[in-house]
This record gives sequence, C-alpha cells and structure tokens, in this order.
Amino acid sequence: MTQAYPQAMGADTLAKVMVQWVDPQLTASDRDYETLRLGDRLQEDGLFPVSQITYLRETAEATHRIGLQVAITAPEQIRVCLRFLYDRLLEDSLEARLQIALRMVRLQLQTHNAEDLLVLPNAIDALLPARQVFQARAEAYALQGGEHSPAEQANLELLRYRLNLPKEEADYMINRALGPYMGRQAKLQKYQQVLTAELDRGQPLSEATWAELRTLYQSLGLTQADVSSIGQERITQLVAETTELQLPEPTQVLEPEGASEGAPELPPTAEMHPPEPLPPPPDYTDRYRQEFSEAIAHSLYPSEFDRGRLEMARQLWELAPDPIQAMEQTLTAERYGPIVSAQGIDYSRLRQLLWSGYWEMADQETERLILTALSQDLNPLEPEAIMKLPCLDLNTLDALWSRYSQGRFGFKAQYLIYCQTQRRADEFLEAVDWQQGIGIANVNVLTRRKAYRDLQFDADAPHGHLPTWRWGCDALEGNYMVSESLVDALFMHLEKCMPDLAPPPPAPLAG
Repeated sequence: MTQAYPQAMGADTLAKVMVQWVDPQLTASDRDYETLRLGDRLQEDGLFPVSQITYLRETAEATHRIGLQVAITAPEQIRVCLRFLYDRLLEDSLEARLQIALRMVRLQLQTHNAEDLLVLPNAIDALLPARQVFQARAEAYALQGGEHSPAEQANLELLRYRLNLPKEEADYMINRALGPYMGRQAKLQKYQQVLTAELDRGQPLSEATWAELRTLYQSLGLTQADVSSIGQERITQLVAETTELQLPEPTQVLEPEGASEGAPELPPTAEMHPPEPLPPPPDYTDRYRQEFSEAIAHSLYPSEFDRGRLEMARQLWELAPDPIQAMEQTLTAERYGPIVSAQGIDYSRLRQLLWSGYWEMADQETERLILTALSQDLNPLEPEAIMKLPCLDLNTLDALWSRYSQGRFGFKAQYLIYCQTQRRADEFLEAVDWQQGIGIANVNVLTRRKAYRDLQFDADAPHGHLPTWRWGCDALEGNYMVSESLVDALFMHLEKCMPDLAPPPPAPLAG
C-alpha cells in the first residue's frame, strides 16, 4: 500500500482529497491511465493548478501511478473532485478508494457505486465552519455568471438556514462575493481593454500572459466563448492596420509647368499609363508550416500555449482553416506516422499510446480497432474473417507498431519469425513466446500456454511478441490461445497486402 497519505496541511490548505483505483480488474497500466485521466480533468480550465495535485505510487521507485491527492484551498473544490469521480464511476463502476482529510477529521469510502458519493457533500458541510462554507458557495455562484440566479439565491437561502447563519451576516457575505463583479457588458469591455493593452505592447503574447488573461476572464465570470470574439475583433483590426502600413504611398501627379485653370488640355495622342497594380498579399503558408513543425518537434500534439499562438497566427495571416488542418495532419503523419484507414477508423489514440510507451493499452486498443474495422463487436475473429481486414488498415497498424518499437514489434516482424520457423505455426507461437514447449531432447511432449496477463508489455519483450492476437482468442480469463489456422491465415493475408515483403533467406544447415 502506498505511504503517500495526507500529511500536515499548509496554511492555505483547507483539506486534502485522495483517490486511489483499487479495482482488481484493472492492470497497473489501467490504473496509471485512469489516474492521469482524472488529473487532466481536474486541471482543465485552470480548476486546479499543477501544484495542488500529487500523484501516488506504490513505492518511490514505481513507474505506474495508482491514484492522486489534491490539496483543497476552498470548500467548493471538494465538490468538484466528487463530481468528476462520480461521473467516472457512473461510466464504468470502477472500484475506488476515497479519503477526505478535513483538519483533524477524515472521511473514507471505498465503492464502485457512484450513488454512494452523494451522501458526502452534506457530511462535509457539517464538518466545515459555517461562514467558510457559505462564503465559498456564494463566491462559486458569482464566479459562474457574475451574479446570483434565482435558483442560486434559493439554494443560498436554504444553505443559510441549514447552517443557522443570521440573515444580516449572510447578506454581508453575498454582497462581498458579488462585489468584484459588474454587468456583463462592463466585464466584456474590461477584458477587451486589458487584451488590447497586452497586444499593443508586443506580439506574440507569452504563455504567462495568456494564463493571466485566462484567469482574468474566469474571475470576471466570462467563458472562452464570450471572449473569443473580442480577440477576433482585435486581430482583424491589427490585420487592417498592418495592411495599411504596407500599402505604397500614392504617387503625386505634377501638373506641367505653366498649366493653370482653363489651360488647354493635353493632346489626345498623349500616352497615359495606368497606375501600377498593388502587389499580391504575402503568402504565409510556409511560415505557418515552419511554426507548426517546431511546435510538434518534441510532442505529438502542440501544447495549449502553442495551439493558441498558432491559431492567432493563422487568423492574423488570413489562412483558411481547412487547408491548414490538412497541412497539420500531413506534418504530424510525416513525423509520427500516418493513420490512414479504408473504413474511416481513427487510429490517433493507438498512435498516442505507442508514442507514450503504454504497450499493454496499445495492444488492447489494437484489438478494439481490428474488431471495429470488421464489425465484430467483441466477438473473436475466425481465420476467414481476418482475411477481410482492409490492406490499408493492416499496413497502418503494422507501421505504427514497427515505428515505435524500432522494428521489434508489428506484423512484419512476426512474419519474418514465421518464415524463420519454416512456416510452422506451432514453432512460431513458441518463437514469439506466446507458448512454451516442454519436451525430451528435441521432441515436444507438452505445450504450456501462457495467460494473457503473463505476457510481456514493455520495450524489452521478445521480438514479435507484440501486438498480441487477443482479437482471435475465445477467452482471456484462462490461457491465451491462438489457433495454428489463424496464424497461417493472417500471414497469407499479409503476403497479399504487402507483395514486396520478402522473407528472410533460410538459415544455413548445420555441418
């Protein structure tokens, strides 16, 4: 059991919430994934800074996370954590252990039933100081819309009654919560004023400046949708100003010497030259290509800061969104592998899992994708069915596995082993370490098959060990069993889809 339980709280910490995934059906990789998923949800829209979240591990040396701990600085943050956990348990009923430390009091609950969490908010309200609970609720409501709706006013009145607060004291806290907020139009004008000042000071805006602007509009009770139009208006204005500065000055036409009003006009034969046409606007497509390539140089996707910076550049340079999106997909495919499909299957999650090194989750995602491509739901594939997998999809799957394992894994790697074992399916299964033959001398007298959970899901697994063919297994509770007919069928299909695939030369005979 992890030793990272709540410790002494800092001066700003009101409570600590700890969530651990203890479902016995979850693998270590699954727990790690669920933990990161919950942590990402908590950090969305700046709800919880990174400094408030600590990831828990079994030991200090362990690589997989088993849960997380959140430092709470306001009572409403506890409800946010409970809501996210409630939504997750409602989806899959995963067994989780929840512990809430409120100063000297600790609440602990282990459940897979989301409804069990509904009893906790009232218990937490009873343990927290009444003034603190009411003030936090009033400020949370104000933060959402800059005012209290009739429903929120009714909830505050019920909370005041339950906490036994005097009305004068509650009214004071409500006025204090609403004090920083203005009418909607005034708030929009305030944000526009600050954004304009920052853009005038210099571009592009830094990551820290964007973070402060996000904090500002959230504190004003505005959403990203509210302020996006403001940013667009200012960018359009900047484009107009930039274009005006780039236009050549008009050429002054000098009248001939002695010309005056009433003077005779020039002869009709005088040659008149039309004004020079304006140069076409510059094409910033190559510049955007360079900027995007740098943004994904070390990451599969641009960071939030880079994505905001790229979107501003696209609008400022007046680049159409559809061609830019196609360019981004092409550049990402060139650097991290294409994810094309003959049936519109989305292989982006598999690519991300392989890039992150989550081998077991990538293996299970591969199974899901193959079954989806063949409309098999969760039914195992027969040898005849695998022959219907589109060649384009088969090549995409193999290319991703091969790329991120440096050729160690993938269907081509397995095919080479199949050829090296003289196309004997039983020897192939042993060579990739999916089963083990036990015999005397050179004669196998017993075949021991491994359970799926005993297979290796790391970069040091034997050549051709991954991806597994669990999509062709009847059940995974017991042994991981791949039929020899399925082995022959898949490699026959692989040879048809990859006609240039040449088997390795046969090994020289001994002696």
